[in-house]
Amino acid sequence: MTEDSQRNFRSVYYEKVGFRGVEEKKSLEILLKDDRLDTEKLCTFSQRFPLPSMYRALVWKVLLGILPPHHESHAKVMMYRKEQYLDVLHALKVVRFVSDATPQAEVYLRMYQLESGKLPRSPSFPLVSGHFCLTLSSTLDCPTLPAFDCIM
Repeated sequence: MTEDSQRNFRSVYYEKVGFRGVEEKKSLEILLKDDRLDTEKLCTFSQRFPLPSMYRALVWKVLLGILPPHHESHAKVMMYRKEQYLDVLHALKVVRFVSDATPQAEVYLRMYQLESGKLPRSPSFPLVSGHFCLTLSSTLDCPTLPAFDCIM
């Protein structure tokens, strides 16, 4: 048997027993090995196949524009994002919009409001205008990840 027919036999066998992910994982690893990640191919791949959990966060950060497609700058960009998160958090604490007892979902909402220029003049204003954002941020609350990694 040739190499190609063995591979096809193996792929067909894995599909029959429900292990389609073997070839998909290899394909994704090939896409992620490129020096500059091809966002179009990653987008197409993520629409057609489930992403393995070990690559899911990286792929989505690249697709959403949180990380650039170049591998070399990922660590630097994440360092800047962490600094930005800590700066905004400190600013909100200084103006007394949040404290250590503030729920994380509300902290995310206040951060969004500050970054988008929609922070009310007083922290006593109700959060009604940000209800959707508050619901979304509480849904995205990630207790196992650092706070800056959940929203950035």
